[in-house]
Amino acid sequence: MRIVALAILTAAVPLLAQSKPVAPPKPAKQSLEQQVDRAFRGCSREGYPGAVVLIARGDEVLLQKGYGLADLERNVPLSPNSVLDIGSTSKQFTAACVLLLEQEGDLSLDDPIRKHIAELPACVQPVTLRHMMLHTSGLPDYISLLMDSGEHVENRTTMDDALLSLADVDALLFPVGTQWSYSNSNYMLLSEVVERVSGLPLPVFAEQNIFKPLGMKQTHIHRECTQLVPNRALSYSRGLKGGWRWNFSNWEQTGDGAVFTTVGDLLLWSRNFHDGKVGGQKLLAAMAQPGKLDNGTALDYGAGLEFGELAGLKTVRHSGAWAAYRADLLRIPSKELTVVCLCNRDDVNPIAYVDRMAKIALAADAGHGIGGLRK
Repeated sequence: MRIVALAILTAAVPLLAQSKPVAPPKPAKQSLEQQVDRAFRGCSREGYPGAVVLIARGDEVLLQKGYGLADLERNVPLSPNSVLDIGSTSKQFTAACVLLLEQEGDLSLDDPIRKHIAELPACVQPVTLRHMMLHTSGLPDYISLLMDSGEHVENRTTMDDALLSLADVDALLFPVGTQWSYSNSNYMLLSEVVERVSGLPLPVFAEQNIFKPLGMKQTHIHRECTQLVPNRALSYSRGLKGGWRWNFSNWEQTGDGAVFTTVGDLLLWSRNFHDGKVGGQKLLAAMAQPGKLDNGTALDYGAGLEFGELAGLKTVRHSGAWAAYRADLLRIPSKELTVVCLCNRDDVNPIAYVDRMAKIALAADAGHGIGGLRK
């Protein structure tokens, strides 16, 4: 009986093997571009403004692409050559200009601001250039002051208007160096310092000392609101009755913003933090250090840059927003990874997009999908 039972069991084995469910094939792994396309599908809708993005490892561009339109009226698509206002992402360029002047011995970060702009009110006497670079000055924001006086972003306002808005300030918001509080006045004033010390307006100084040496041919600091900008992407907000409306600014302040650029030019700037073509190791060291309050408390902000962490890796970045432009530039130095997102609509968050793209790139690296990021 055992022999018969064994024969029956043996004969049944092939039948059992044949009836075993077959696992469905695994879906094909998406490329880095396909994953980013999926992330930006909301910016790719027909007739919508959108974003331009770049992901690079060292000098190697892994992806650069435009999603949506640069000009809704003329149906011009966004592309890597589109020029956008990067808002406060500009601050790192202003900081670099000040640090270059310090290298030449033309100023010191410990100079009181009134040494260079004597007409500022007496209450700012304790404020140094370093306090302003770190946003620990206690200065009120000139943008809020101008808007409180009735100005609108569409109105034309100048550097002189910004300086005059601070003339009646009779007290700082807090004792100098005791707190961190973001104020656009700090970098607007640093722009004025660059001009008074060097004899060159910030747009000219930056062009001669940063943009031209690095080959940033599509980058400039926008000082005149009527200045023509080839390949400019217009910026848009949602209309009250649906659709889109053009959102523009005629303000002419520099230092705290006003850099117009492309994703490719920002990669050239990002690579300078590795190569030191402009400023050398001294500039790199100065811009790589987070600042401190006067009592030694560490900050996560330095020379126009924010220091943080993503996926367990140290990051350096700065975002920006002006009119309906939105921007974020992220570097992960240990991986030589640069991620950029420039938007011409104000209903999206470029920081979230950049974080997502960085994680996609890092995950692809972990799976050897993009050739392995440098250690």
